[in-house]
Amino acid sequence: MGNSTWLPAALTHFSQSVDGLFYGVLGVVTFFFVLVEVLLVVFLVRYRRTKRNAVGANVHGNNKLEILWTLIPALILVAIGVFSVKYVYAAQVAPAKPIVIKVIGHEWKWEFQYPNGVDTFNDLRVPAGQNVLFDITSADVIHGFYVPAVRLQQDALPGRQTQFWINVESQYTGQTFPVPCDQFCGPGHPTMVATMKVMSPADFQTWLQTEKQAQKTSQG
Repeated sequence: MGNSTWLPAALTHFSQSVDGLFYGVLGVVTFFFVLVEVLLVVFLVRYRRTKRNAVGANVHGNNKLEILWTLIPALILVAIGVFSVKYVYAAQVAPAKPIVIKVIGHEWKWEFQYPNGVDTFNDLRVPAGQNVLFDITSADVIHGFYVPAVRLQQDALPGRQTQFWINVESQYTGQTFPVPCDQFCGPGHPTMVATMKVMSPADFQTWLQTEKQAQKTSQG
């Protein structure tokens, strides 16, 4: 499914699948909403009080109908649950040999630690077309590591590690996307927004080496 005009850009195949599930659920909800509202209006008109029908008939229930309108929503919820769980596990099971970036939440900024020792704050860089695994934790309180463009969020918890992985499509190379905290974490919460820049694999490796040298020089 292509990108929507009213949802954030969908950078990964996974996020496009999540959008597909969202539109499927939205379609089911819309169908039943319209159906119920139409039936409501029809019944209000058809069974309104008239001179020939001033009291109305007593209705004592219909077992077949009650079973039907209980069973159908239950089956729909089970189907949505099955598809949702599949995506939850897919996001958390890391592929082989990913690039691992450690994410640490602080009041009120994000720290990113790269495999070669580079350490940045509120500046996340990822290579396009490669698997990137985020190891997420917190140095103080609970934060929420949320990347809207990949439709994924994990809490950053003190003393505990959570994960998810992404593989950004190459067409987004050079673009930048917001990475907010979505768990209220104190007075500085609204300002806790990092940026994620998608780079080509070659540019990403060059940036890692350049940044490592710059940080080594600044530390003396």
